[in-house]
Amino acid sequence: MQTEERFKLLLTATPGTLAAVDAVLVGKKSETEQPASLRLLKMGEAARETGLSRCTLWRSVKSGKLKPVEIRKGSYRISETELQRFVEGR
Repeated sequence: MQTEERFKLLLTATPGTLAAVDAVLVGKKSETEQPASLRLLKMGEAARETGLSRCTLWRSVKSGKLKPVEIRKGSYRISETELQRFVEGR
C-alpha cells in the first residue's frame, strides 16, 4: 500500500479504527483484538480451574458478573477469556 493511500484511509477512518491504530502505534493491546483464547469450558471445568463451586459460578451468571455462551438452548459454556476477566475482578 502506498503512503498516499494510507493517508486517505486515515483521514476517512472511524473513531474506533483510529483508536486501534493509536493503540498499535504506542504498543498497547487494542480493545478490538481477538481474545487470547477461544476455549469454552463447561461449568464443572470452570469450577475446577478457579477453585470455585459450580453454584458460585451460576450465581455469578445470574447476577450478570459472569457472561456465559449459550451453545444451544439450555446448554452453556464459559469462555476462558471471560473466566480470567471474572477471576481478576475486571
